[in-house]
Amino acid sequence: MALKKKKIAIAGIGTVGKGLLKILEVNGNGSSDIEITAIASRKKINIPKKSLFKKTCIFSDAEEFLKYDNYDILVELIGGDNGVAKKIVFNALKKKKHVVTANKALISRYWKDLNKISNNVGVSLKFEAAVAGGIPIIKIIDEFLVSNNISRIYGILNGTSNYILTKMLTTNKKFSEILKDAQNLGYAESDPTFDIDGIDTAHKLSILCSLAFQTNCDLKNIKAEGIRNIDLSDLKYADSLGYKVKMVGISQLKGKEIKNYVYPCLVAKNNFIANVDDVYNGVVVESNFCKKSFFQGEGAGSLPTATSVISDIISIIKLNKTGSKHKKKSNFKMDTVENRFGSYYLRFTTEDKPGVISGIADEFKKNNISMKSMLQKESKNKNSKGATIVITTHDCNEKNMFLALAKINKMKFIKKKTIYYRIENFIS
Repeated sequence: MALKKKKIAIAGIGTVGKGLLKILEVNGNGSSDIEITAIASRKKINIPKKSLFKKTCIFSDAEEFLKYDNYDILVELIGGDNGVAKKIVFNALKKKKHVVTANKALISRYWKDLNKISNNVGVSLKFEAAVAGGIPIIKIIDEFLVSNNISRIYGILNGTSNYILTKMLTTNKKFSEILKDAQNLGYAESDPTFDIDGIDTAHKLSILCSLAFQTNCDLKNIKAEGIRNIDLSDLKYADSLGYKVKMVGISQLKGKEIKNYVYPCLVAKNNFIANVDDVYNGVVVESNFCKKSFFQGEGAGSLPTATSVISDIISIIKLNKTGSKHKKKSNFKMDTVENRFGSYYLRFTTEDKPGVISGIADEFKKNNISMKSMLQKESKNKNSKGATIVITTHDCNEKNMFLALAKINKMKFIKKKTIYYRIENFIS
């Protein structure tokens, strides 16, 4: 028996929306079971000459969907956690329409409310395209690993920051230069704040955390640190020590506590994540039966993200799935980065004189911090009488580290505030 055709309404024809239309024009929809009944776009668009677009209505304002009803699935590609995107998604769910979205900000902020409505009325809420672009990480967690207990998810979730860190090291250019290149290539927005300050990664991590641990992970529980102030010299020192600097998101369950971290850190070169370069994303999921699963792919871009959108549409049509449901809500305590226990990379800019290293070591000893390695270099400027000291540590409490650094930074021989990065000892 043939399936009844599903009527699709698309809101937003930007980067992802154009990719969606392109795939539908070249490959059809991968199924003959849909028709596009409406498209909302502020700009004039060229509609593909395919049968599924024959009855398509064009709206210049997506708010028209608040009173439009001739669709089964709303595809929301506008973005943002407020305004018209929020209005039409909540409206569609309340009208018992399925929703497919690439809107990470909306899903992250209103996870609890959106899931409650979709589950109560029995419709799908699909958001594969909201996290890691062309990597089907949502389906991996929600379907493939449904029989496993996940203990940790970590990886590179933002292609822009990964591109910048990769190119800084390989081209020997400063952050500002590579950021400009990324903007010219279309990898970074004119306002790159969300990408380079870790906010984009935090949005995605909150979704993965909520899904993996069947909880409600509010974005405010994730303190994001970005790469805006990263210095090329630290990438080089890390490289000489056997590490790469990567911007990562980490969500880990330990007992009844969830630890969520977003920051640039040092990762050993032999690790999966360290070898994910340029605009690619890489995600590792650790679980009790599959142990460690690694996924790599294009994390953004028109066509990879649009592929995820179509995957969700077909999933609704063929499998009649009703979205990600929490079988049993879990109430976990959200831990903070201040309670982190791990190792560190530190770069001290000091006077070049006796007693400097012993002064640092004494303060470390008072705070139960032990050094693992040390590299000392004199200043290239012979008149500065300065030195650079790079130290890595064994695991210690983050609170102790910052107590030590607060005291060290006030010492007379310290010429600049100490640079620090966490080291993540992921085991491949």
